[in-house]
Amino acid sequence: MNVGNALKVTCVGFAGGVLLRVVQMLFFYDYETGFYTDNGLMAWICLGFVVISSLLACVMCFRSRRYFGPYVPRKNTALGVVSVLSGAALLASSVLQFLDYMNYQKTGASAYDSTKRGAIHVAFIVACLLFGVIQFYVSLGFFQGKNNLARVPLLYLAAVVWGVAYLVLVYVFYAKSSSFVENFFAVIGGASTLLALFYLCKLLAGVDEEGAAKRLFVAGICAVIFTVTYSFANLALLLLGKSYSGEIPAMTQLSSLGVAFFLLVFLVTFRKYSLRRTPKSGPQRIAGREREVSSGQKAGEEKKSRGGRRFRPN
Repeated sequence: MNVGNALKVTCVGFAGGVLLRVVQMLFFYDYETGFYTDNGLMAWICLGFVVISSLLACVMCFRSRRYFGPYVPRKNTALGVVSVLSGAALLASSVLQFLDYMNYQKTGASAYDSTKRGAIHVAFIVACLLFGVIQFYVSLGFFQGKNNLARVPLLYLAAVVWGVAYLVLVYVFYAKSSSFVENFFAVIGGASTLLALFYLCKLLAGVDEEGAAKRLFVAGICAVIFTVTYSFANLALLLLGKSYSGEIPAMTQLSSLGVAFFLLVFLVTFRKYSLRRTPKSGPQRIAGREREVSSGQKAGEEKKSRGGRRFRPN
């Protein structure tokens, strides 16, 4: 078991989850009544597949013989591009929600249920704006091979604030489907995304790198599988003219989907540059052994230097 295989299971998990969910919503869901036509059997199969895939990938990360070290800045064009795209989605979501909210203040009509609670809605708009700007800022470091957060490590807390606002928004307003499976996908996806962004913030700030990296992989895998399965399938169905009342608004789902793909690319590239094989005796024991060897070598050199003179008789 290793991290590479865990990431492969992750990709299989969200790809299979998207396929099963699209089939479920196309053939086993009644959009007029809001109930399943097969008593929810296909929905539970989809949920079971996603849960088993995420748990398997997480266990493989924990049992991997890889050392989760600190983040090593490298020039990473793919991660920079995904960061820009996720930032653009966040900024677009912020702008559209702001315009809708201004229209709501004038006419009382809105496309978002959260506008009825002004404080929560405005907080989410501001969080989207800040997180989008930060994503553009960190993308410059990915393109240049630098960690732009080294001098301002707390700047990425804006991502954590966005994760909190997104989870509150989903739990209060959009986890209202008659199906437990739909609500579970929405809430668990938001919660795992929040945890992944929190551990990513710690990793980029240089706080407990080993523990933060390991937990980032676990939370990030769950965030990617649940969010992509739910949001990507919903957006694909929306293009086919299929939507239901408990669904999160399209721009909000698009922004969360962009964050999920950003986490996926970060995990893949982090595995490539910042993971190395751990010896059987462990990194600390090997380091201690190296110190012992180096001290022994120094003692030997000093001994040779003291006893290096030869006796020459007169």
